[in-house]
Amino acid sequence: MDRTDRRTLIETSQRVALADSRFLAHVRDGDALRDQQRWPEAAAAYESALRLHPWERSYWVQLGHMAKEQEDFPKAEIAYRTACALGAPGHDVVEHLRFVMQRQGADEHRWPVRFYRNSDGPGDVPAYPDVALFGRLLWNVGGMSDADMLLLLRDCPTLDGLVVTMCADSRFERANRPWLELIEEHEL
Repeated sequence: MDRTDRRTLIETSQRVALADSRFLAHVRDGDALRDQQRWPEAAAAYESALRLHPWERSYWVQLGHMAKEQEDFPKAEIAYRTACALGAPGHDVVEHLRFVMQRQGADEHRWPVRFYRNSDGPGDVPAYPDVALFGRLLWNVGGMSDADMLLLLRDCPTLDGLVVTMCADSRFERANRPWLELIEEHEL
């Protein structure tokens, strides 16, 4: 049975992305700009690639490196946490993640590094694409601040926890007031 679920997206993204000429063009641009130490432009190229294939894990690491080079440590942490959650090898990421957390005064014991589990369930570790998707669904937002994204990635160890946290936020009620009123009135 062919199905598209989160695990499938993650496990096939590398292969699918590397077969996409648009993705490869952005990556080539990013790599060339990185090699020229043009960090902001390289980051923009990697972001363009990841907009096409947000579940592709390795270029989240590169995006983290570009943010780290610009000393944008929150953005770097978001990218590194996403890479870990999507299955990038720990030895490629953890040292960099710890560095950017230390630069922010963030306690690793309070916000531990969480890794991909190769499962497909509510206990999976959330990544940037998950938070962005649930932001649209639960808060009706088309984008999210780095501060909100980082807080959710740090504080929510699982997809279940992410959904619970986002539903407890006042933005959920504001975005879903009509539905909540129907539920209260037993119309749904």
